[in-house]
Amino acid sequence: MKELQKMINSSTQDVKVRDLQIVSKNDCKTLKEGEEEKTKSYSALCCFLQSPTTENIEQLALLEQKVDQVIHQNTPIRVLHRRPLASRPRCIHRMSAHTHSEGDNRLFTLHLCTQAGTYVKEFVHGDFGRTKPSLRDFVGAEVDILSLDVESVDVKWPPAITD
Repeated sequence: MKELQKMINSSTQDVKVRDLQIVSKNDCKTLKEGEEEKTKSYSALCCFLQSPTTENIEQLALLEQKVDQVIHQNTPIRVLHRRPLASRPRCIHRMSAHTHSEGDNRLFTLHLCTQAGTYVKEFVHGDFGRTKPSLRDFVGAEVDILSLDVESVDVKWPPAITD
């Protein structure tokens, strides 16, 4: 595995691999059990559905003050066909947003750090009131999400390999 890791790391500057190892089925089970403790960081391109008011923009700036916000999410409509109907509390650990100075004044980028299992798209637009509170509630306007990128999954697994 060390040789494979060296080969990958020497072949490109775009990605680096560390602690490459074979894991057992039990290790995967342990990872799945710890899913609730993981945090994920996201970057989302969002937009106001109408031109934002000064108050909407001010509310975006205040998102940084909302730390460890507990939200309640019913199973989203888009996954209801494959998941049971349930209400789940989830934590938005941190969030911030910045507007785009060029082009459409309705666009902004949202940065989030959330508890694993949070339905981020539904947090943004509210999913017809199925997520409370939602970003829509925080900024006082209808918003939607155009793209979503996972920036990191923060979990200490698999164990680090020491040389």
